[in-house]
Amino acid sequence: MRRIILLIGCCAVAALLLWAQRPADRPAYEVKSLMPRETSPAQYKQADAREIQSLADEGWELVAVVPYIYKNEEHGTPDLAPRPMVTQVYPAYFFKRLKIGR
Repeated sequence: MRRIILLIGCCAVAALLLWAQRPADRPAYEVKSLMPRETSPAQYKQADAREIQSLADEGWELVAVVPYIYKNEEHGTPDLAPRPMVTQVYPAYFFKRLKIGR
């Protein structure tokens, strides 16, 4: 009987120690994205460097830059056949920071 009580007590202490060593809650993050703007149909404007800098000053950390819009444009005069194509890429920027007030 003593062995059983001792075994139960040891298991309870081991369970308590394992529970106390569980990983702490992960921090919560806010996320924000900065996308290119469509100024008129099929015309886009890149994100401004000042906007990116102001987000960095507010504590936002840049975590990814991905191509968001691929746009092919013909360049040159119409008398050239075929007109040369130029591909423009408009990136999207993704930021994160720790949630404030948690």
